[in-house]
Amino acid sequence: MTLKDIRPSPHLWGLFHLSRRLAILLALLIVGMTGLAQDETDCQPHSLARQQETFARFLPLNFTDDRQRGLDSLFRLGAAYQALALRCGYVPDARQINAMLEQVLPFVTLDELIAAQAVGADVEKIMTELEAYPGDPLAGQLLYNGQEPALGGVLLGCAGCHENEAAAPLTAGAWTRINDSRLSSPELEGYGHRQYLIESIVQPHAYIVPAYTETMPDIYSRQLTAQHLADLIAYLDSQDQLLDEEE
Repeated sequence: MTLKDIRPSPHLWGLFHLSRRLAILLALLIVGMTGLAQDETDCQPHSLARQQETFARFLPLNFTDDRQRGLDSLFRLGAAYQALALRCGYVPDARQINAMLEQVLPFVTLDELIAAQAVGADVEKIMTELEAYPGDPLAGQLLYNGQEPALGGVLLGCAGCHENEAAAPLTAGAWTRINDSRLSSPELEGYGHRQYLIESIVQPHAYIVPAYTETMPDIYSRQLTAQHLADLIAYLDSQDQLLDEEE
């Protein structure tokens, strides 16, 4: 039985995403320097066979002449094959996930574990990644109001500022305000609604709403997973109340 056949607990599902990210990050860091990492992987049998030949050519396993280099190549090969399988849609089962975690955890700090899950600040990359994450507005509301924790157990303080119009734009009517007012700004020419929201959260100082200052902390790119961000956007998209004419 694999994770596709069961409904894993939120904890187990979080571990799956964590181990998957760590494996891919590790592989890209190691293999990228050898020119083996790819932007997009062709997963057809003939292409996989060709990539296997490339791996073997660049990372030979000659333990007799240079044992340390052979071990280094062996480790890099393992990371390369694992990343390739994941990019081609392979889903590890619970036993494999545990093995991956046991291999990685002794070598990373808690901060590194959190960073491996964080969505980051690359807006274009995030927009592509979020296509695989349907947002839950209720989960987003709980995050937004500090009733459910983000990464590392952090409680977000969104509502604390956005319920006070003197401190930040109000939550109420956010969807309508963005579409009817914000995106008409020359500074945001070419922006879409989702791009604006993502940038506002992970790069809050890229565009400052007129009449406000840089008060929003530049920390959420390190405190949110892709699912957290998708949930927050789904919640903000639900805020389509009618606005006063002056807004």
